Parts: sequence; C-alpha cells; structure tokens
Amino acid sequence: MRFIETDITCRLDSLPWSRFHTKFLIALGVAWILDAFEVVIVGNVLGGMTESLSLSPLEGSLVISGFLVGAILGSFLFGHLADQYGRKRVFMLTLLLYSLGTSLTGFAWDFYSAFVLRVIAGAGIGGEFAAIHSAIDEFVPARHRGKVDGFLSASWNVGSVLASLTALLLLKNLPPELGWRFAFFLGGVIALLTLWVRKNVPESPRWLLSRGRHDLAEEIVGRLERFSGVEPEHGSCPIPVFEGSIWDAFRLIFSRYRWRFLFSSALSLTILTTYYGLVSLLPISLAPAMGISSEDIPNLFLMGSVGGFFGGVVVAIFADLLGRKATGLGIAMLSALSTLALIYLDNFYVAFALYSFIAFSFASVAYVSAMEIFPSSVRATAIGLLSIVGRLGGVLAPPLLVSLSQLGYVYGVYGLFGFWMLGVLAYILWGVYGVEAKGKPIEEIT
Repeated sequence: MRFIETDITCRLDSLPWSRFHTKFLIALGVAWILDAFEVVIVGNVLGGMTESLSLSPLEGSLVISGFLVGAILGSFLFGHLADQYGRKRVFMLTLLLYSLGTSLTGFAWDFYSAFVLRVIAGAGIGGEFAAIHSAIDEFVPARHRGKVDGFLSASWNVGSVLASLTALLLLKNLPPELGWRFAFFLGGVIALLTLWVRKNVPESPRWLLSRGRHDLAEEIVGRLERFSGVEPEHGSCPIPVFEGSIWDAFRLIFSRYRWRFLFSSALSLTILTTYYGLVSLLPISLAPAMGISSEDIPNLFLMGSVGGFFGGVVVAIFADLLGRKATGLGIAMLSALSTLALIYLDNFYVAFALYSFIAFSFASVAYVSAMEIFPSSVRATAIGLLSIVGRLGGVLAPPLLVSLSQLGYVYGVYGLFGFWMLGVLAYILWGVYGVEAKGKPIEEIT
C-alpha cells in the first residue's frame, strides 16, 4: 500500500455546513427510512399477504426471512463493490434493486415469487447500508459526524412510524387482498423518487483519493468551496492508496484492524439482537403476561418508534458533545437497566416508553462508533461484514429469546439483558484501549 500527501481531506473537514450538506443527507439518509419501512410494513401486512397467497405459517415466516437473507448477501457483495467501484455507483444500483424488488413484491402470485422478490429487495437495502454509511462519514465535516450519523440512525424510527400509519390507512380503506400489494408499490415509488434526487450527489472525494484519483477529488472539493464561498484551507496528511483485491481487503481488516472489527461487531450484534429480540418477545411473551391485547401491540410499537426517534436525536447530540466513549457506555448501561424495568415496573406502558426512549437510541451512537474507525479504502467492505454479523444475530436472537421465555417471560427478558451487556462490555474495553473519535478527521482516527 502506497501513500499520497494531500490537503483535500483537511479542506473537506473545514467546510461550513451548507445547503449542499443538507440535500446530501436527505438524498442518502432516506436509506434508513426505507429499511425501517420494509421491516415494519411486512409485519403489518403479513396477515393479508398470507391469506391472499394461501401461505402456510412457515411460508409466511420465510417471506420475512427472505428479506434478511437478501440483506446479508447484499451487504457482502455491494460492500466490496462500493470500495472497488465507488460509493455513488453502488448506492444508485442498490436503490434501483430495492425499488424493483419491493415494487414487484406487490405482483407476487405464490410463495416462491414472494420469497425471491423479498431476497432481491433485501439485497438492495443491505448494499445501501455499506455504501451510504461510507459516503456520509467521508463527506460530513468531522465536527458534525457524530450528530449526523446519530440523527440518521434515529430516522429509522421515522420509517417505522410511516410504515405503521401506511399499513393502517391501506388496510382500513382497501380489501385485504389489495392493501398489502399497494403497501409494497408505495415503497418502490418512494425509492424511485429518491433515485432521481441522488443523481446529482457527487462521488466521495476520500474514496477517489484512496484510488489515486486526485484530480477528480480536487475538482469536487473545489466546487464545494466555491459553493460555500470559502477559501481553501491548506494542510496536508498522508492518504493510503489501496490497490489490492477483496482478499487483500479482508486481510487488512482482520489483521491491522482486527480489534476494531471485534469491537464494531459487538456493537452491531447488540443493536440487532436487542431490537429483533424485543420485537419477537413483545407479542409472544410480554404482552400476554402483562394482560395486553394483541390489538394494542401496534400502538406500543408506534409509541416505541416515536420514543426511539427523540431519544436518538438526544444521543446524537451527546455523541459530539461528550464523545463516543462516554455516550456509548452510558446509553448501553441505561439500556440494560431499562430492560429490567420491563419486568419490575408496575406499569408496563411506562416501562416500555422508558425502554424505547433509551434503548432504541443506542444505534445513534453505536453506528458512528463502529464505522468511522476504518480507513476509506476498505470502509464499505468492513461495514458490509459488520452488517452481516449484526443481521445474523438478528436472525438468531428471536428464536433463542422466545425459547427462553417459554420457561417464564422473565427469562426472555433476562436474555435480552444479556445481549445488552455485550454492548456494555464492548464500550468498557473501547474506553480503555480504543480511540476517542469526537471531532477528529477520519485520517487521524484510522
């Protein structure tokens, strides 16, 4: 690996916040909303879909699994492609793939067509995750990176709310056999509109530098400086130019950055095991034990999404004020404690509101902590691998926790508490041995 000296990264970080940054985040940040929309909309319309397509209970559950399988495959494939061929090419392709998979799901005629189309949609979203996170971390000035990443993670809850409201509206006003189809059509239309918005988003200058394309990176940053009305701020730093294969990227991640990868994997596992674990425990074990009817469960999820959004915004601000280490450890510990409130507080609605405000906000600090610590040359590949680890955990956690809850619902909650302790332990170790990334350029961190 060779290095080049450049002032481009310093100039990127010194740019004032402008209208460009706002449009950039809207164009790319919709990926989080679409991811949530997909996860939640299926749960809301699965009943009508199952009845309309004459699916067995097993086939209905496999339709949901198909999306996760696709997301795992997409994370692996498109993560590397984003490092190889650029962020923009990949996030345009993955959004188109998601749009096709979701729209065509509305035309599914049997289990096999529905499963394949859910895999395609999942592959699009999985690829989005790697390319979008990389582009945002590489474009946003260092002093704003924690707030921005945290806010975007919190926006996942916006997609969850929109999916719930959309499902309620469609299922109330359309026959069951049509409501679920229009729900998927809508997701595809939103993605196509976003594709049009993204066409003017430039390529990541940091990625261009990692591929030795200094002239194009200079052109993009110069254009942004003129747009912002600022003079270039000079000061150079060494940038690695990566010229290896995917196997070379793996070797780099698992050798030089292996401890960072383990830390990031622990955070990814914590986020997804706790979320999908709670989503499975609530209707199967917790609600019946607390005397809550199945009709009230959507209202609980809606309340949780709203709480998660506002909690995530607060945590995003603290990630840049207090730093990643203090904020991450504090929220992980509070999340673990709020888990116990689900069984020890007398009022379950109050306990769930407390849990959602704290625990659903953990991603707003954990994702930025996990993904800003890899160099631009292999960042998307690393994020793709982290996404695979997390989503596999999301697949395995529900059956594990539900099985524990069959011994008594408290055991399922204790299992959830155990997953949170993984995040607590990760942040304790990172606090001692890791780097504090608050306000630092990516090059200094990596």
